[in-house]
Amino acid sequence: MDRKIFTDAEVAEVTDFNDIGSFARDGVDHVVGGAIDYPRHWADFAVSQLNPLQLSISAGSLFAGAIVYRNATAAVISVQSYLPIISSDRKYIAILADGAVETVSGNRLVEVDANTEETVSQSLPIAETRKINFTIVQGAASPTPAKPAIPSDRCCIAFVELSNTAIIAIEIFQDLRAKSLYEVEGRMTQAEGAVSDVQSSVKTIKTDILSIYGQLGNIPSPVAFRQLKTDVALIRVKLKLPDAARAYWYDPALLGDAWDAANASWLARIREGIRFPWAGQRDAQLALLSSDNPSLTITGNLALPVWTEETRIEVLGDGGSVNISELTHTVVTAVQKTLSRTVTEYGPTVTICENQAGWGALANQSVGALFTKDGETFQVVADLGPGAPWPGHEIYEVQQVIQRTVTDTYWDYITNEVGLNGSIYGQTFLNAQASIVTSVDLSFKGVGVNGDVHLLILGCYDDGEPNFDNVIAHVVKNVIDLSVGWVKFSMTPTLLDPGKRYAWATVTTGNHSLETVSGNKFAQGSRFLCTDGVWSQPSVDSDFAFRLNCAKFATTRTVVDFQPLTLDSGMTEIRILHAGWQAAGVPVTWRIKNPALPNAQWQSLTLDNADGASDLMGLPPLVQLQAVFIGTTELQPAIVLDANARGVTYRPRGECVAISQSHDFGLSTTSIQTETEFDQFDAAKHAATPKIVIGSTVYTPTSVVVTVDAANAKKRKLLAAFTVPSTTAARYRIDMTSTEVTDVPFVQDVMMTAL
Repeated sequence: MDRKIFTDAEVAEVTDFNDIGSFARDGVDHVVGGAIDYPRHWADFAVSQLNPLQLSISAGSLFAGAIVYRNATAAVISVQSYLPIISSDRKYIAILADGAVETVSGNRLVEVDANTEETVSQSLPIAETRKINFTIVQGAASPTPAKPAIPSDRCCIAFVELSNTAIIAIEIFQDLRAKSLYEVEGRMTQAEGAVSDVQSSVKTIKTDILSIYGQLGNIPSPVAFRQLKTDVALIRVKLKLPDAARAYWYDPALLGDAWDAANASWLARIREGIRFPWAGQRDAQLALLSSDNPSLTITGNLALPVWTEETRIEVLGDGGSVNISELTHTVVTAVQKTLSRTVTEYGPTVTICENQAGWGALANQSVGALFTKDGETFQVVADLGPGAPWPGHEIYEVQQVIQRTVTDTYWDYITNEVGLNGSIYGQTFLNAQASIVTSVDLSFKGVGVNGDVHLLILGCYDDGEPNFDNVIAHVVKNVIDLSVGWVKFSMTPTLLDPGKRYAWATVTTGNHSLETVSGNKFAQGSRFLCTDGVWSQPSVDSDFAFRLNCAKFATTRTVVDFQPLTLDSGMTEIRILHAGWQAAGVPVTWRIKNPALPNAQWQSLTLDNADGASDLMGLPPLVQLQAVFIGTTELQPAIVLDANARGVTYRPRGECVAISQSHDFGLSTTSIQTETEFDQFDAAKHAATPKIVIGSTVYTPTSVVVTVDAANAKKRKLLAAFTVPSTTAARYRIDMTSTEVTDVPFVQDVMMTAL
């Protein structure tokens, strides 16, 4: 730094005196710029309120690199012009400090004549001062105001909150306050003490790390431990252990019990996985395009290809008879069963899920939408092992087509109890080949004046005894329609499975008798009587005369048009539900045609044609529907066209949000981990974010690790870690989106663990 030097005889010049001030200022600037060097910081200022509309800013300094600006006196600022207009509004203003250089003038005597030394008073620059100017930056007026943004090259001293009448609060902006050496020294002393403690701790930690390193070989990998937790959770489900607080929670998303569908954010479906919800859905009854289609014979609501009747079993009498009301009357409750159900699901959004085998672990739980319509709810009743979670059920599925069928011809899910009062007589018989019974003829030897006759078709136990809890057909013949000779008991066509033993039985209170044949001429069955509604006594000396009449079909292939399936704005998925039967080799095949496609062709909804689901990729609002009956002249499939025969069309939304019920961990934790398994995931179209919900706060993961399945590129696991406030319970949440509603992913299963 410079110093000005004078000698005794030297004549001083004006620049010499100016240099004295410049050298002093430059010396200070060098110190400030070299040692302090705050870019835009303030010091010493205090902002206070003089009155409701005025602020006072005390003397203070502004550091701007190497330059220090200073106000030696307080400044007063009025805020009246910045007040918001509306009484309910508030506003923030920011006080900014900017440096300025000002030249100060003063009157001085100036010599104007050297000879006479005459002087004149003139106004001349006498000093140059660095000062600070204050400016105001306003924020927007609002009931919940925000502070105005501060430019990066400006220095803010304070924020002031204003109402429409006065100053409310003053908030000093400490971020840009210049810290004194005293403050820095205090913080440094604390830091040095902390460093000393750290050094001591590090020495101990080094020793501990060496000990831990020696034990690493005994610690299982995190992957193996997660697999173990998942297996334990699956075992709890399989063993049906009672609910209890656990540090882990697993759900295959088969049932909605663990999910909060009433949550305001809920936007999902639970159906063998977490699925995108429907944006559009239409549920319509399956109906023929032509109600009088000559290709069909409709009995009641059972539709079969057109048929005529032929006798399949005939036993002729020899003149003997048995009075079928001579015994003490018995009251019996017969259980009549119904035909099984079939569901066919088809479309580009039909996606199979590996967790469907988990139904077997949920005995006595509802299958839900798989077989539900108008109060018909069907139950899972046992676990028969892999591939057969439901007894009597068959599930065939490939991508884009799923067929679920109850293979038992007559089943216990929907039954009718029939109260019968009268004597019970009947005849068992062996059904050697698959037959569709249309009527039974009985030979009457005598007819009383009253007493209707009930005729039942029964299944039999393995020992050949009639089973009154397995009634598959029931008809009533009024007494006025009875006569001596052959009497036909017509019924809705009824399928009898091959190689099984069945029985027909009469129940009446009338004084009627049936013709018999002696000597057990009919070797394939026995005449029986039932005295208590439970136990049946076979006859060893005679059989009843009867004829078993079955359907004879005119053709082996029948095509039937149904009313089209429609959905406003288009469909991506079709589901067809109906009752009926499909014996081995005689299927009903459903077909659709999209008339909007050029050269449209009928497309079968079968596993072999799964790729054909691309017909729905264009979101058609209408498709034509056909059923193709394939069979033989003796056997054909059947469809029940009742109110529960449905054709449902769907289109999913492009977003999905699912939230679980709150799970109690049984411990307090600040670290939670979730593992979510996705299927049909395409990173180019789909996005998914697992979240944790505690109370009303939603937490996003601090880290996510994605693992793509080595065997299936569309399957992946998302391992997400969360840091949360200490909690003993949490909810799992998953948010998914898809850019195309014809291609949507789903969540196969979820694991949440408190660490």
